[in-house]
Amino acid sequence: VPQLIWEIRRERRMELFMEPARLLDIKRWKKIDYMKGSVKPDILKGIWVDIQHEIPELVADTKRDVTQVMKEDGTIVKFNGSNAADMVGYYLPEGVKDRDDFTDRVYLSPVGKNQIDLYSSQGYTLTQTTGW
Repeated sequence: VPQLIWEIRRERRMELFMEPARLLDIKRWKKIDYMKGSVKPDILKGIWVDIQHEIPELVADTKRDVTQVMKEDGTIVKFNGSNAADMVGYYLPEGVKDRDDFTDRVYLSPVGKNQIDLYSSQGYTLTQTTGW
């Protein structure tokens, strides 16, 4: 893919974050696998943050063994109650898990029952999309 196309995709990712059009782009480009953490582990990471100074509530005693960051080299540091100064890195949100496996079904939409019935009433056979 040319560099310009990658830049357009990146820009659309930023502009359409959390909007339905984002998913439509991903489907159109056949890149649903990019939403899988085992394929693109960066999607499971949060922002780069110095937790002790920027989000101090995440280094409270109640967050011991819960708050985690990933260092630039990929090592994971978990807050143990005494290492607040080490909590600088990509924030790993609590409870985030990888998605279930995708199949090609996600690129297709089902044919509605009303459409199948309408075609049938006109003497035509409209079959359901494979996988649905």
